[in-house]
Amino acid sequence: MPHHTKESSDSLQRLLHLCNTYSFASGIHETGISFVSLLKADRPTTIQYGFFQPGICVVLQGNKTLIVRNNTYNYGAGDYIASNIDMPIKGQVSQATQEVPYIAIRISFTTDEIASVALDAKLKTVGENQLTEGAFIGKTGIEVLRVLERLLQLATDSEAADFLAPGVKREMIYRLLTDEDGARFYNNMLLHHDAAGISKAIHYVKANYTRTLSVEEIARAGGMSPSTLHHKFKSVTALSPIQYQKQLRLQEARRILLTDDTDVTSTAFEVGYESLTQFNREYKRFFGLPPLKDIRTIRANAKTSGHEADYAEKIL
Repeated sequence: MPHHTKESSDSLQRLLHLCNTYSFASGIHETGISFVSLLKADRPTTIQYGFFQPGICVVLQGNKTLIVRNNTYNYGAGDYIASNIDMPIKGQVSQATQEVPYIAIRISFTTDEIASVALDAKLKTVGENQLTEGAFIGKTGIEVLRVLERLLQLATDSEAADFLAPGVKREMIYRLLTDEDGARFYNNMLLHHDAAGISKAIHYVKANYTRTLSVEEIARAGGMSPSTLHHKFKSVTALSPIQYQKQLRLQEARRILLTDDTDVTSTAFEVGYESLTQFNREYKRFFGLPPLKDIRTIRANAKTSGHEADYAEKIL
């Protein structure tokens, strides 16, 4: 089915209307369903660093730019970005105004939930069995849009939502697996989990990111050799396991400095650094400014714009 049919355009408009009934400000808005949230920005943002968590984000209005490794992807209304791992990405809202804000719906899910639907529906893998980057962009089919409409309508009735939402979520996953980008969705979301052992390795790094980890230790956690781990980890995340751990540390340090009343030295040690000099050097290399100057800049920009800091909005 073509991407922008009248049917899909009408569905996007109905979804926007449902989102607008919440009258929420820029940032993240939780709905009455635990795995459904709304994202909004009423202006273009600076480049944001983050980890796109397992799930799918469907853009209803506005445009985003996603940077993975050296590749830049632009996507807008009717497109989605999905990942089955905590994927390190950079991105920014590239098109948004107060009159026509960027609006998206985020649905969180696990690979086990996708595998369960695929198994129960007896769906088979299609296409090549090869690893690609963990985050990818697809076109949202009309059936997925219809399910999203039902989810947002259901979100206003908390008692009914508690009982019915899990079933509607399974239907949405089924539609994602069987629409025009279904084969790609299946391969990207399940092959990393089933065939690569990368998911186990990533969970291990996340659980132990403050410790000094060796590639050998991470490889054992993923059930593979160090060389296989390095190749597959980089294919999926665009980073080596140690680089991935470093980004976890730096992004958590930035979050702590923004939200907690603490100093740079304490924060550096809290996220696992043994050398303050090394922390300052790596922080500046990654974010472009030393820690204190970076945090002051973010807070000054937030105060000037009247919004929360771009980083705190986490609208990746």
